Amino acid sequence: MNFFGHAVVASWADRRAGHLLGSMLPDFEAMVGVPLSIVRDPDIQRGIELHHRTDDAFHRAPAFLASCAHALAALTESGVRRGTARAVGHIGTEMLLDGWLVREERHIDGYLDAIELETAALVEWSDQGKAFSKLQARLSVWGAPRDYAEPAFVLARLRDALRHRPALALLEDQSEQVADYLPSLQRVVEQRAPELLKELQDALGFGD
Repeated sequence: MNFFGHAVVASWADRRAGHLLGSMLPDFEAMVGVPLSIVRDPDIQRGIELHHRTDDAFHRAPAFLASCAHALAALTESGVRRGTARAVGHIGTEMLLDGWLVREERHIDGYLDAIELETAALVEWSDQGKAFSKLQARLSVWGAPRDYAEPAFVLARLRDALRHRPALALLEDQSEQVADYLPSLQRVVEQRAPELLKELQDALGFGD
């Protein structure tokens, strides 16, 4: 699950900014390439723990697995190598789900409050927070991540995310096939999104 989706899931349990931020921090650690060294705030810690439980449930959810299977079948049939096709199905589904979720305006204020939270007294980073501070500033200027609803933006992010992984990287001569496929994956993700959220709620104990 991508970071905005994590904030949405965390809001089912606790809408406080620290909890929402904690639910996104493992993704932010990966994005900046710098690990947290200390977490002092209990709300942030609970959010981090929920992040890992959410990822475990999300990656086992039938609706997510169906989206990945759709991508694998369609992309390999079009000539995309299997490793890339799997990665596009997995990461592309997560990003496009963010694009669907961000259309619900009620999630945006909590997300923005979380990414703008002053964390100097709440957590410590192994680089004294330099990389995360830059990321916070970029995310704050960006605002609600509506670009994830645009297949062209998702394609660019996929290329960036996979370029350092030779077995998964998007090859130049296969880029057109992936670009042509992403609107189809977007339709699959959006059709299955309500079902996927229900599966997550049930798995995490937030269902009715």
